[in-house]
Amino acid sequence: MSPLENRAWLMLWTMCPIYLVYFAIQIAAPPWLSSMLQRIACLAVAAGAHGVISVVGLLVLLARQRGQGLLADERDRAIEAHATRIAYYVLMGGAVVVGMVMPFSKGGWSLVNAALLSIVLAEALRNLLIVRGYRGSPALAQ
Repeated sequence: MSPLENRAWLMLWTMCPIYLVYFAIQIAAPPWLSSMLQRIACLAVAAGAHGVISVVGLLVLLARQRGQGLLADERDRAIEAHATRIAYYVLMGGAVVVGMVMPFSKGGWSLVNAALLSIVLAEALRNLLIVRGYRGSPALAQ
C-alpha cells in the first residue's frame, strides 16, 4: 500500500468516528451543552482527540515506512489533485451556506457547527477519493 494511501486511511479512521460522535452529541443531547464553556470543551475534546490520535498514527506510519520515504510520482499527484479539486467544491458550497445563507436565519453555534461540518465533509471526501484513486482501476486522465 502506498504511503499516501496509508495516510488517507489514517485520516479517515481518526477523523470520521470522532466527529461523528461530536455531531451526534450536538444533535441528540443539546441540553448537555447549555453553557459556552461546555460547548468549547466538547469541541476542544473532539479536536484534541483527533489531533493526538492523528499524530500518534503518523508516527506509527513513519516508523513502519522507515527508509521508504514519501516519494510521489505523477499518478500520486494526479490522484491527490483530483481529490482536492472535488473536495474544494464541497468546502466552497459549505462556506457559501454558512457565510451567505445561514446568517439570515441562524447564529452562534449553529454557524460554528455548520462550518465545522463542511470542513469535515470536505476532508473526508478528499481522503475517500484518494483511497478510491488507489483502489480503483487506473485512469489515463481525471
